[in-house]
Amino acid sequence: MKRLFSLLLFITIALVSLQAGTKQFFSAQVETPEVVINKYLTAVISNDYETAYTLVSDDNGDIREWLDFLEFVTGIAPGKIASTIHLAHSLTRHQVVQIDLPNDGTTIVSVESTVPDMEEIFKITHSENEIKSLYDNGSLPLKKKQGSFVLVNENSNWKIKEIKGTSGDSVSKVAMDLVDKLLSKEESLKLNKEIKNYQNRKGS
Repeated sequence: MKRLFSLLLFITIALVSLQAGTKQFFSAQVETPEVVINKYLTAVISNDYETAYTLVSDDNGDIREWLDFLEFVTGIAPGKIASTIHLAHSLTRHQVVQIDLPNDGTTIVSVESTVPDMEEIFKITHSENEIKSLYDNGSLPLKKKQGSFVLVNENSNWKIKEIKGTSGDSVSKVAMDLVDKLLSKEESLKLNKEIKNYQNRKGS
């Protein structure tokens, strides 16, 4: 009886250990560099900067500062800008096109982003409904942008060490560059002043 109990106990422990090991294995598989990049891009375009922070290397303050700036801008931007950014983000698509493994312990993920060409779009219409209709009909002006992410392994997790070229936050930047077309002169001047004050505080 004792042998039977011991055998059952052993099998139970083995199964539990196997299940835990399987979960850890799949967890490790999920957090590949490609998945990390997709999570980062999704977080940025969703204004989930807290999640984006967790995916950036502790050694890169520049990316964190950029995320701080984006969070500030999206927080103070008038409804027209925020709405346009949200719409542009919803129409943006990212695709990993290449993964390189240099012999320095890093991983380089190349991404091609298909984004709305807001400058050309605004020559046609400023209406969000019309923009959505153009997209659904396959006639919305789009452009492709290339970018790459350098990742490094920190504490068994892949983190973004460097961003080269265009990344997921480019749509926000494009929308901000077109504030003069979306806002009145007074609104535009006010927003630009707040941004300059923010940059001056950070620079001091």
